This record gives sequence, structure tokens and C-alpha cells, in this order.
Amino acid sequence: MKNFIPVWSLLIFSLLLSACQPVNEKKVASAQNSAALPLELEDLNEKIHSDSLNPEHYYLRSRYYLERKDINRALADINKAIQLDEKKSDYFVALSEIYLSMGRIPNCLEALKKAEELDPVNKNALLKLAEVYLILKDYANTFEYTRRALDLDQINPKAHFIRGYAYMELGDSSLAIQNFQAAADQDQNYYEAYLELGALYSAQKNSLAAGYLQAATRIEPGRGEAYYLLGLAYQEQENIPKAIATYEKLLTVSPDFKEAHYNLGYINLVYLNDFEEAVKCFTRAISLDPKYTDAYFNRGYNYELLGDYVNARKDYQKALELIPNYDRSILGLNRLDSLQN
Repeated sequence: MKNFIPVWSLLIFSLLLSACQPVNEKKVASAQNSAALPLELEDLNEKIHSDSLNPEHYYLRSRYYLERKDINRALADINKAIQLDEKKSDYFVALSEIYLSMGRIPNCLEALKKAEELDPVNKNALLKLAEVYLILKDYANTFEYTRRALDLDQINPKAHFIRGYAYMELGDSSLAIQNFQAAADQDQNYYEAYLELGALYSAQKNSLAAGYLQAATRIEPGRGEAYYLLGLAYQEQENIPKAIATYEKLLTVSPDFKEAHYNLGYINLVYLNDFEEAVKCFTRAISLDPKYTDAYFNRGYNYELLGDYVNARKDYQKALELIPNYDRSILGLNRLDSLQN
């Protein structure tokens, strides 16, 4: 029987890239023409119409489009701004963000290097360079650019956070905690910093974890990661009532959080011996992820305990189909063979 799932890398730091699909310009234009434009966009369009040689208007409209993931229009506008003023460092930082959203790391770095060349003390450029080098796992440059940003201003929670994440990836929990704590001290609403502190302290089985994770749920009550890690911390402490209550709260916020359903299944299986409820929990996890191998195995184990050997065999075989040579399923099938002979 596989243990509950401790997911320490649950979307905690959103630097991983996903490629954006090109926008169909004709469809976007049609949609904009068929309905009233948002006031903010209408105002930007009017400013551009009135003063088409002002690069700042194109820059602001590019930011507007980027926030709404309209990447093609964002890219067109920032290129127009740069064409009108190629000496503005911030425009190249904005260009880098668009390239980053597209997964075009070389272009992103090129834009940031240009921004740095134009303004070596542009903190946004330095921090963005640190972020990109962190994605690339180039920790030397990550530390160099965060150092330069902190030299300009010690009150810089994002720089501390990036350093903390780099130290965490390098396996230095002490320095990671030190930097995440600095980020949280400087910005008491820094959700990700509290989340990471809670995760690191949980991994150390330190009772401080709950306080940080509770703080994270207060800062962002609509996000699920902190509730999950808090429930997991309670579960590891074998505080089952609090674990159940926290997972149930999580599922009101994020009903599709499959790991919460899975861990509730584990609790019902191991701590409460409620095998029928455990089956329901694992079934919900499987409905959210039809390739959830561990959920199939554990549901099969519950069926075995309930004496439903037909369904137990089906689930063990499904887990084995998903992961060939899945040892737990092999053992489960061997057990069923011995029971039925």
C-alpha cells in the first residue's frame, strides 16, 4: 500500500514555462468589433489615435494585452514602442516578458541584456534576469543578479524570494529559509514566501509549519496549495481530525484537487478503516486523472479488503497497465491468486 502523497512542488513558484498558442488575429478583431471594448482598452486606443508617435501608449497597451494573454497583439505593440524609442530600458523588459510567456528563452535573454545595457541599474531587468537564470538552473548568475538588485535596495522581497528558491533547489534548506523569511518580513502578504516556509518546515517536521501555512491561507483564501500542505502537515502529525477538516476546506476552494481526494482516501483506509468511503475518495481522484496509478492501486487494495476480488483485480491490472512491473500491483495480484485458489 502506497503512502499518502506529499506534493512539495505544487505550483509554488510559477517560473516554469508553457508555450502560448498564437492568437487568431481575425477572430480577435471580429470579437472586438462585435462588442463594446473595455473602457481601459478604449482609452488606450483613443490615446494612440490622438498621438500615434507616443511610444508610452503602445507600451501600456502591450501590458494590457499581455495580462490578458493576447500575445500577438502584445508583441506587436511593444515592438512599435521600441521602434519609436529604442533607448527605453523598460520596453525591453516588457519584450522579455512576452518572449518568456512564449517559451522563447534566448529571445527573452537577448531583450533583457539590451535592457541592462541601456540601464545597468534597472531593478526590474536585474530581477527578471535572475528569474530567467533560475529557470535555466544557472545559479551563479541567479545569485549575481539578485545581489546586484539588493545592492540597489535591501528592501526587495522578490530578490530574497528568488535567492531562497535557488538555495532550496541546491539543497540548502537553512539559507532557503533565511531568504524566504526575509521576503515574508519585507512583504507580509507574500503568499509564495509563506507557502515555501511552510513546506520547508513541514519537511523538517517542525511545528512552525502550520503557522506559516495558515498565514498563507489567510493571504490567498481562494488558492489551494496552502490548504493542501497544511492538511498534509496535520496528516504527518497524525492529527487526523484537523487533516480531514483542512482537506475538506480545500475541496470547497478547489474541488478538482486530486491529491486531496487521494489523501482523504488514504486517511479512510489507514486511520478510519472506512473502506467504502476510501473507495469513493480514490474513485473521485481517478475521475480527475484517469492515469492516476497510485489511486487505482489503493482502490484495488480497498476492494480486496472488502472481499470484492473482481474489482480489486481490475484495479491492480489497470495500475500495472499504466506502469509495467508496478511491484505493488504484482504483489496484489499474487495475493488474490493465493486467496482464490
